[in-house]
Amino acid sequence: MAQEILAQDDADTKKVSWEAFIKQDVLNFMMTHNLQAITVDDGAGKKGVVKRTAKGDFSVQITSNEIL
Repeated sequence: MAQEILAQDDADTKKVSWEAFIKQDVLNFMMTHNLQAITVDDGAGKKGVVKRTAKGDFSVQITSNEIL
């Protein structure tokens, strides 16, 4: 029974890719709070930087480090 509940919770949870998270959620947060720049780090090698340019556009930089 517990395994069924965990399986159902996993199926209901939508996972968003790191790139989509930066370009949607982080960008929306930045625009809502009128920020000039924001840096997000997941602690596992992925980093996203969103900055407002002088023209008022947004620059998005996404990096990823992988250990092979």
